[in-house]
Amino acid sequence: MPAAPLLRVRDLTVTYRGADDPAVRNVSFDVHAGEVVLLLGPSGSGKSTLALALSGLIPHSLEAEVTGSVAVRGHDTATTPVSVLSRDVSTVFQDPDAQIVTGSVLDETAFALENLCLPVDEVLARAEQALRRTGLWSRRAENPDRLSGGGKQRLAIAAALATAAPVLILDEPTANLDPQGTAEVHAALADIAGPERAIVLVEHDLDAEWLLNGRGTSTEGRPARAIVLDDAGRLAFDGPIDRILHEHADELLALGVRVPTATLVARHLNARLPQPAPVLTPLPLTAPELAAALTGFDVRTVLDSGAEWSRLRASNAEEPGPDPIVSARGLDVVRGGAPVLHGVDLDIAPASITAVIGPNGAGKTTLVQALAGVVPPPRGRVLVDGIDPATASPRTLTAHLGFVFQNPEHQFIAATVFDELAHGLRLRRTPPDEVTARVEEMLDRFGLADKAATHPFLLSGGQKRRLSVGTALITHPRILVLDEPTFGQDLRRTNELIALLHELRAEGTTIVLVTHDLDLVVRHTTHTVLVEDGAVVAAGPTPALVRGGRIPLPAAYAAIPSALRTLLAGDGSDAPTDGAGSVDDPPADGTATLAPAPAAPAAPATAPAEPAERTPTSPTPAVDPYADPHPRRAWLHHLNPLAKLGAVIPAMVLLVFVRDLATPTAFLVLAYGLVLTGARLSARMWAVLLLAVPAGVLVLTLAMALWADPAQVAATPVVLRIGGWALHAGALETGFATGLRLAAILGLSLITGVTTTGPDVVRAAVQQLRVPYRIGYAALASYRFMPRFGYELGVIRAAHRVRGTHSGRGPFARIARGWGYIVPLLASAIRHAERVALAMDSRAFGAHPTRTERHTVPFRIRDAVFMILMLAASAAIFAWFFPWQL
Repeated sequence: MPAAPLLRVRDLTVTYRGADDPAVRNVSFDVHAGEVVLLLGPSGSGKSTLALALSGLIPHSLEAEVTGSVAVRGHDTATTPVSVLSRDVSTVFQDPDAQIVTGSVLDETAFALENLCLPVDEVLARAEQALRRTGLWSRRAENPDRLSGGGKQRLAIAAALATAAPVLILDEPTANLDPQGTAEVHAALADIAGPERAIVLVEHDLDAEWLLNGRGTSTEGRPARAIVLDDAGRLAFDGPIDRILHEHADELLALGVRVPTATLVARHLNARLPQPAPVLTPLPLTAPELAAALTGFDVRTVLDSGAEWSRLRASNAEEPGPDPIVSARGLDVVRGGAPVLHGVDLDIAPASITAVIGPNGAGKTTLVQALAGVVPPPRGRVLVDGIDPATASPRTLTAHLGFVFQNPEHQFIAATVFDELAHGLRLRRTPPDEVTARVEEMLDRFGLADKAATHPFLLSGGQKRRLSVGTALITHPRILVLDEPTFGQDLRRTNELIALLHELRAEGTTIVLVTHDLDLVVRHTTHTVLVEDGAVVAAGPTPALVRGGRIPLPAAYAAIPSALRTLLAGDGSDAPTDGAGSVDDPPADGTATLAPAPAAPAAPATAPAEPAERTPTSPTPAVDPYADPHPRRAWLHHLNPLAKLGAVIPAMVLLVFVRDLATPTAFLVLAYGLVLTGARLSARMWAVLLLAVPAGVLVLTLAMALWADPAQVAATPVVLRIGGWALHAGALETGFATGLRLAAILGLSLITGVTTTGPDVVRAAVQQLRVPYRIGYAALASYRFMPRFGYELGVIRAAHRVRGTHSGRGPFARIARGWGYIVPLLASAIRHAERVALAMDSRAFGAHPTRTERHTVPFRIRDAVFMILMLAASAAIFAWFFPWQL
């Protein structure tokens, strides 16, 4: 008798509230233990909706009308709480940052187990096993923010593994990752695939060999199973992935489903090799299969039969080219005191399609933003179409260059699609009739004519992307820069965008794009720039770089002869490679040249900057992650956070009402004495205490003295007289008292602020004050969003600056700019909050009235003694100096 399925789906239809059509329509299938199931389909086909329904998050956490049924190990998801389902199904989401709640790798792995109220010993044992399985045990004490993108997703997988749920659902876990991060995640998944577990994977990258042949896993070499949804959310195909790819490749491509790169390469070779070249059938699925299919293939003989070999030789010839349209010399960019780009020399030829590639954190986005003036570069280092973006006004920049951000919402500034497109034209004072005509033309071109009166934030993801490109093109700039333009797009939408880019290039537009899609780079770009550690390490015409192996290649391209790689590069071989030169003989001066660069003296190679993201190359010492990191002399760190707050808050409140000099001076001395002797201080905090605070007191003294009412201090001696104006001693005393009062309040707040972490405050509030843990940990998750909030605000400000909005000066201009940031910032915050809430719900957050607390924050005798002594000292100070108030 066959085993019961872990997942059983019958006639499932899901319709979101307010939607006209279902997202998923009449889907039925079973999933058994040991299966790896790929959910494939075009954008909008309902893949993520189906994944949420399988985990029970629909309908419990997201409202939707559901008909049919989903059962997880026999539990109906419609009637079983998520807290119960979370023992049988774990979910990993697309955005790794939206899943992290705690402050250490081990805490994050244990979070769901604590929510399930498991014993502490079992929590630690399961967390250790999961972290060892995903290769993160040596980094268990680190903050998750220090992990790479791939590391964060491996951490999310470890947290899911720790629950021992037999069903693991992953919703596009590699969508935000570079090729290295993608490889890390797939290696982790291949390792955990086994006969006791079912893996359901929503994925667009089908190049992982373990999915196609099952080798390297414990699933007995079985390939993954594919479930394909069509545009309407219906089941199109269901079966072994290799059979579906071999039998239905054309249908998959027509749907917009990505197929393995090896399959695409074979199809293009079949189409482009001159006859009588052998046809590659059946289509290979992996790089080794492609290499085997080409065994014995005589490239020279086949190409000599036509004109291809001559064309390939000509593509490496050195020819003079036009002057560059974008040029950078000695470009350095520093952010937050750390170098992001250093010593960049780069030329970009007109009417080219140039890809900027490299690992996450390498500086790709910073480079294109500096070239486009989004991040103002140093003066005289960059020229864009003859202007310096460091000094050009936004209006001038928009006439020459259009910039499309990765998140389209960041650059939306108007209330309708029509006004969004019209903004750039109105900024240039284009006549109204011409504005209307050009906007209507752009609406028709991008299929948005029926959305002219719609708010941009109400468009679908693909429509937002097309609108963002339209806003950049409306002013007919000569240069278009796009940051990850194919992110989140299916193959059909990607091909539409690529066709548009080729059309723009044919019209003379220069295209610069940041991308991780190496297949796009190889087949559709004329030039490529490789950035690593803030420096350009390779640049030139794409065919030459591909042939020479100077840039990272998909495994399928690396598996074929270099001449055939060149044949595939630059799909549409009429793409000009003006001034390309041979990449096998790079310029002696180290200049990364895409167009002929002016002669420059040789420059020594610049040492690479520290990578933006430091990943230890050797394991950290195996120490207890909960051992106290503070030396015994840093005794303030060992006190209960509530004791420290209770000890200083009364004094801080009373200090607001004192007016003498002695009382705040006494409290300032007390606060400094405690902080300097009981806290572990960074160099920056020492500077604050010894330099910034005294300087602030002096500034406040002078400011308050100048604002003091002369009538109230007229009886005091005159310290300084200038003409008819006099500075009285009473005014200085009042200002000095105000400065000391604020300094004392700050000093007392530092007793808690520099010796307490947010998680400790939450734990103390939950354990001592009986604050519901759902409130405490939700607040902690919100606190973790603050750095992201600041980053989002910075990107939005840069996007609006590029669009030329609110460029005036003065308080009213600042208010107008701030008002324009509110909508995109709120939209981003709400979306992030929704993702975090879903991730926490999927990990049994709130499943029980209480949870396991491994980190106890007890209230000891020493805490009570500290509170009593501080309150007594505060009372004594106020009592002693009270007469001074009279």
